[in-house]
Amino acid sequence: MSDVSEAIAKAEFPVKLQGLFQKSRYKVLYGGRGGAKSWGIARALLIKGAKDSIRILCAREFQTSIRDSVHKLLGDQIESLGLLGFYEITKPVLEVKTVQSLVLLA
Repeated sequence: MSDVSEAIAKAEFPVKLQGLFQKSRYKVLYGGRGGAKSWGIARALLIKGAKDSIRILCAREFQTSIRDSVHKLLGDQIESLGLLGFYEITKPVLEVKTVQSLVLLA
């Protein structure tokens, strides 16, 4: 089994985040703290970025230090999903080594 397939098998998503896997150009999630939105979105995008050549922009409505907080979240998720072989973690960009994907933090 490939590393990406293993990451997909490992990843868990709450039922309310199943919309992440439906085809649409934009996906917006609303809600307060503690809803697993950040972790679920990070996992979904990191797996997608390891599989396909895409560009991802991470943005939040309210966050004074998104580069630090989201960078840490993405780094933690890359490690927990076993995708360290796919990503090169630098600030403010995460680059995928195997395909031409890019994660920008703004």
